[in-house]
Amino acid sequence: MGRAEKKLLRKQSLIEATVICVNKYGYAQSTIQRIAAEAGLTGGTIYRHFNNKRDLFEATMRHLLKLVLAEEHAAVAKARNDTDRLKAVVSSKFAPGLFNSAFCTVWLHFWAHAQSHSAFSRIERLSDRLLHRSLNRYARRIMPPEEAAGFVDEISLIVDGLWIAHAQRGSELTAHAANEVAQGCLTARLGR
Repeated sequence: MGRAEKKLLRKQSLIEATVICVNKYGYAQSTIQRIAAEAGLTGGTIYRHFNNKRDLFEATMRHLLKLVLAEEHAAVAKARNDTDRLKAVVSSKFAPGLFNSAFCTVWLHFWAHAQSHSAFSRIERLSDRLLHRSLNRYARRIMPPEEAAGFVDEISLIVDGLWIAHAQRGSELTAHAANEVAQGCLTARLGR
């Protein structure tokens, strides 16, 4: 294995360790030392890959967003028409690989800190814009534009609310149940 591959693997292991630490200790208590230990590395190793803790957390947040987008792309690719594509965008947000307590908890921690960290805020706004764009793309094809805007806001809030609910400790909300709630709202709005 070459140097570039090793560096990429170390970065990935640090991102994965960050997710584990944020779930165990929360954002503030996820120190460089704890993250490095979780990854089986020394604290100094992190600084070979990231300038500081904030850079590592930003890379982690970007990684999580890429996973969300990959899940959406895969779901939409299987859909046959615009209504199914709209449903696929929504259901992709509740894929078991994403809609689990670890993923939702980490995203919630990052979202909470987006208010005070401009890099996190940019990623959070990008995530929101991408969801709105995807929903708008198909909603505008199957309903009047003036209805589509309100619909997109409504479904986006439902998705966010279900993620927040699932991030709570002890939540028994399953990916299937959350998708059923969101799809039920979508179906009621579409009248089909």
